[in-house]
Amino acid sequence: MKKLKSIKFSITFFLILIMCSACLSTKEEGASGAILLDELTSLSEKGVSLNWDDFNKYSFEDIGSGVYIRKYQIEGGHELFITGKSLKSLPEKIYIINKNGQEVSLTQDGLSVL
Repeated sequence: MKKLKSIKFSITFFLILIMCSACLSTKEEGASGAILLDELTSLSEKGVSLNWDDFNKYSFEDIGSGVYIRKYQIEGGHELFITGKSLKSLPEKIYIINKNGQEVSLTQDGLSVL
């Protein structure tokens, strides 16, 4: 009977541990927090040749499931999204959602709408 209680406790503890670990944030910490607009302007000058490595020094949240979607904070309350199927090839799309909810392509529109 005591062994059965011990097994039940172990299973319950294990399930709670799994549930808690699934709830953890998937934020990746880079060297700095929000991307400054001046830095983003410099990055945008690379246009369609921007790659994943250009953003390595910034903190991001991995929100993709089956594809890579990284979300970065930009100063002023804007967010930058980079999407793609592989980190070994160029991103498929790099865009900003400004604080008004408007989508702006970083590689095509530049930063004029921010």
